Amino acid sequence: MPIEIDSHEDADSLRFKARDQRDRMKECFKQRREADKNGGRAKKLSLRGEAYKDNMRRLDEAASMKIFEEHNQRLKFDTVDLHRLFVPEAKLYFDKAVQEVRNHGESSLCVIVGRGKHSKNNIARIKPAIQKHGKRLGLCVEVDRSDVGRLVVSW
Repeated sequence: MPIEIDSHEDADSLRFKARDQRDRMKECFKQRREADKNGGRAKKLSLRGEAYKDNMRRLDEAASMKIFEEHNQRLKFDTVDLHRLFVPEAKLYFDKAVQEVRNHGESSLCVIVGRGKHSKNNIARIKPAIQKHGKRLGLCVEVDRSDVGRLVVSW
């Protein structure tokens, strides 16, 4: 039961639908555990839960692509905007941006990570994740002195 993804739908709507699919998936898996205990219809619930999980992933992927495109369409090639993405998505786009800038012969990348205003409890999640990820890759990652919502990554 894959759901249709409207290419004209905005990112926030896609994220909302993905959260709905996540909630449905969790409920199916919860019911499956109950059915396992009672010898019930566990297999059917498991398959339904997996379908919701697949829908959630597809919706989140479509949303992340829209968010990334909206935020990066007017930026210079040595700047990437990752705010409003989920951390795993941000890491993927970060890796692609680093590779692209390196391929152009540049030695640094400006990374817009935001301050955490869109995160739960206004706690930044992308910034520390990208700092840690970049350092793990052997990159020099520093907070931009003029804007704490930006990182300067060099190699």
